[in-house]
Amino acid sequence: MIISLENLNSGLAWWCSESKWGRDVMNSEYVEIFGDRDLSIQNGWWERALDRLGRWHAYRGPKKPNSKAEIADLGAVRLEQIEAEYQKLAARSSTEPCIADYIWEQVEPLYSLAYGIKSSPVFAGKMCHFLLPNLFVVMDNWAVDASDYEIYWRGMRDAWCSFSNQDAARRMLIDAIGPTATHHPRYPIETKIIELCHIGHKHRSGRS
Repeated sequence: MIISLENLNSGLAWWCSESKWGRDVMNSEYVEIFGDRDLSIQNGWWERALDRLGRWHAYRGPKKPNSKAEIADLGAVRLEQIEAEYQKLAARSSTEPCIADYIWEQVEPLYSLAYGIKSSPVFAGKMCHFLLPNLFVVMDNWAVDASDYEIYWRGMRDAWCSFSNQDAARRMLIDAIGPTATHHPRYPIETKIIELCHIGHKHRSGRS
C-alpha cells in the first residue's frame, strides 16, 4: 500500500532532509497559490502561475514547448476555457474541492486543457494543482517518477478513499507543518498526504 502512515513518515523525513521546498511543507507557498487564484483566473493568474511553473521546474528539458514565452502564448489562448472548466469543478462543492469527492471523468477536461499546453503529466498536473490544490496531486520526476497521470490520479484517489488511518495522517502532516505555524485553512491536506506517501514509498524502496 502506497498510502500508509509509514510511507507518510518516510516522505516527511525525506522532505525535510532532501528537498528544497521548505520545512513548513509549503504552507507559505499555498498562501500565495490561493491568493493568486482568488484574484480571478483572468486577472493576472496565468502570469503568476507561469512564474511558479518555472520555479517548480514544470517545463524544463529539451521537449518543446520549453520556453516561458511559448508556454505563455499557448496558455493565453486557452485561458477562457480553463476558467470555465475550473468554475464547473468549483461549483460542484460548497467547500474547497477535494480529490475524494470527484471522479476522473469530472476532472479530465481541465487536465486535458493543461496537457494541451505542454504534453507532460508533470506540467499539466502542477498547473491544475495551482488551480485546485486538493483535487490534483503533484507529480514530480525527482520525487515521485512521472507516469500516466490518469492512472496515477485514479490509483491515488482510490487508495486515499480506502485508507483507514486518514485522521492520524492528517494530524501527522499538520504537526509537521510546525508547532508555531497555523496551516492555511485551505491547505491541500489530502493531496499532500498522497504526494508525501508516494515520495516515502519511493524512498523506502530505494528508488530515490
